[in-house]
Parts: sequence; structure tokens; C-alpha cells
Amino acid sequence: MYALYMYFLGLSFLGTSKAIEPFEEKSHVVVWKWVQRFRPNRIYVRMRVAAFVIDETLIQIGNDVAWLWIAIEPVNRTVLGAYILRDRTMLIAEAVLKTLVRYMVNILF
Repeated sequence: MYALYMYFLGLSFLGTSKAIEPFEEKSHVVVWKWVQRFRPNRIYVRMRVAAFVIDETLIQIGNDVAWLWIAIEPVNRTVLGAYILRDRTMLIAEAVLKTLVRYMVNILF
């Protein structure tokens, strides 16, 4: 189960086999066979994101106003992230972009 957990977090088959080496010495082919039992295309879908579109809009929540930031992958039209923040400054925009890029890097690798 630990090997499956490591694989679905993003490690390769070889990386997963090396990670479980202190516990049990198994090859990357054995890890691949374990993963195939759980039908990975239904559990976890990895996708490459070449570009994303980000936009913000002012929304009203009760008596308050906030900024809704949303990032969308344009080819598959998948929502990559949504953020609701009270302010709209350059520092906040940079923080949203950094969070989004860091999240996408963790998914891909």
C-alpha cells in the first residue's frame, strides 16, 4: 500500500521501487503490476498543462466584496484553481500565480 501511495503522489515506478527498498526489495516491474490492479486511469489522471488562463472578478458576498481568481486550462477546459481574496494587489496576484505554478509542478513531477 505504501508503494501505491508513493506512486499516486507522483513518483515513477523506479522511484517508488527505490523508496520502498528499505522495507521490501521489489523491482519497478512489480510496482507497475501492483498499480495495474488498481486501474490507475480511474483513480488518478495526470495531465500536462502547457498553458493556463487566469482571470479575476469582483464579487459581492453579503455586504462585503471580494475578488474571485480562477485559473483554467484552455484545451480541456479544466479548472486548475479558484481563490477568493479580499484584496487585489500585485503582491496577491504574484502569490496566486506562485501557488498555482507550485501546485502544477507537484502534479507533474
